[in-house]
Amino acid sequence: MPLNVLIVGAGICGPALATLLRRSDPENKITIIERYPGVRHNGLQIDLRAWGVPIIKRLGLIDAVKEKCVHENGITFVNSKGKEYGMFGTAGSGTGQQSFTSDFEILRGDLSEILYDASLNNLDTKEGGKKVQKDATKTEDGPVKYLFGTTVKRLDQDEKGVDVTFSDGQTRRYDVVVGADGQWSRTRRMMFGEEAGLGMFKRLKVYVAYFTIPKDPEDGDLARYYHAGNGRGVAMRSADRPFTQVYMMVRTDSEEVRQGIERQSVQEQKDTFEKIFRGCGWMMDRFLKGMAESADFYADSIGQVKAPHVVKGRIALLGDAGYCAAPVTGMGTTVSLMGAWTLAGELARHKDDVPTALDAYDARIRPYINEAHKLMPGIPWVMTLESSWGIAIFHIIVSLFSFFRIDKLLMRLMPEEKGGIPVPDYPELKGVYST
Repeated sequence: MPLNVLIVGAGICGPALATLLRRSDPENKITIIERYPGVRHNGLQIDLRAWGVPIIKRLGLIDAVKEKCVHENGITFVNSKGKEYGMFGTAGSGTGQQSFTSDFEILRGDLSEILYDASLNNLDTKEGGKKVQKDATKTEDGPVKYLFGTTVKRLDQDEKGVDVTFSDGQTRRYDVVVGADGQWSRTRRMMFGEEAGLGMFKRLKVYVAYFTIPKDPEDGDLARYYHAGNGRGVAMRSADRPFTQVYMMVRTDSEEVRQGIERQSVQEQKDTFEKIFRGCGWMMDRFLKGMAESADFYADSIGQVKAPHVVKGRIALLGDAGYCAAPVTGMGTTVSLMGAWTLAGELARHKDDVPTALDAYDARIRPYINEAHKLMPGIPWVMTLESSWGIAIFHIIVSLFSFFRIDKLLMRLMPEEKGGIPVPDYPELKGVYST
C-alpha cells in the first residue's frame, strides 16, 4: 500500500529521502514543508565522505555533484603575517576517503538544489544527472509536493497515523512524519518535550560564523587556517569560486558569548563576533568589513545531537535533527544521507508495517551515528588554541607532518577509516540506480 509521508525540512536529507521514496514506489505521496520561503541556495562548503559517495552514486547523481564540486587543492596553516606552515592535499581518490580537504567538496546550496531537482524528477539520472526542462513549481499532481513558508504547530499520533496541525491552521493526516529540521529541531522537541529535546544537543562550547566576501586575486586555491589565540580560529577558502568563504570559530565557556550567538538575530551575532575577533591579526580587518556587509552570514553553536532513539511511534528524526555530528567531524552530510538511505530502505522493505520499518531504522542507523560522532583526536581543541607557544608548536608539527607525509597515516585515525561499515543493500529500492 502506498505511503503518505510528511517530511519537515527541505535541506539536504529531506529531499534525499523524498527522492528515494518516490523512486521506490511512484504511488507514494510525499509532502515536504520548509519554514523558509523557498529552497535555500546559500551555505558554504560541505563534504561528502565515506558512505555519502556510494549513496550519491546509487542515486545516479554523482556526475551532477562532480560538476558542482569545489576544486580545492588542499589546506595550509598561516601565522599573523600570512606565513604558511605545511600543506595538506586532498585525498584525490574519488571515493570519499578521508583527508583534511575532501575530494568531494560542494557548496551546500548546490547540493540542496541537486537533491531538490532529483526529488521532483527534474534530473535525468541515467544521463549523468543532466537537468531536464520541467516546471519545478508544479508539484500538486506529482508524488512530491513542497510547501514553503510552512511549519508544524502540533503532532498527534495514534497506532495508525499522525495528525499534523500546520502554521496555517489546517490539519492533515500522514502515515509517517519525518523531522529533518536541523540541530534545533522543533520536531524533536515535540517528540520528547521542549526541555528534553533541547537537552539532547550537547555543546562543544565552540561557536562558528560563516559568510562570503569579495574574492581577491591573491586568495588562491588553497584553504588557509589561522590560529588567532585565545581560543579563536579563522579559515578562508576560495578555490575556483568567484568569492571567498570565511569561517570564524571561537571556543569559550562564556555564557555571554553563548547568549550572543545561539538563536539570536543576525546583527546581534555579527556584533558578538566583531567584538571577539577585532584586532587579532592576519586579514581580520578585511574579514570584519566583509562580515558587516555580508548578506549570507550565518552563525551558530557547534555541538552534537545525542538522542537515545530517533523514532517515537510513527515519527522519526533524520539528519541533524536526530544525530547532528557537528561540522568539525566532516561527517554531518554523509551520515544524513545514510539516514535517508536507511529510512527509505526500511520503509520499502516493511511497506505494510510502518512501526516495524521505523524500529528497524532506529536500530540500523545507530552504528553509523556512533561512527560519525567520533571526533578526531584533539578536535576541537587543536583548531582553537589558546597560547602563542601552543600555536608555535603546532606550526612546527604540521610542517614536519607535511614534509614527511605523516598526514597520510594521521588520516587513518579519522572516523570513516576506523569503522569500515558498508552501505547496506536494499533491493526493495527498485527505482534507485546502482553503479
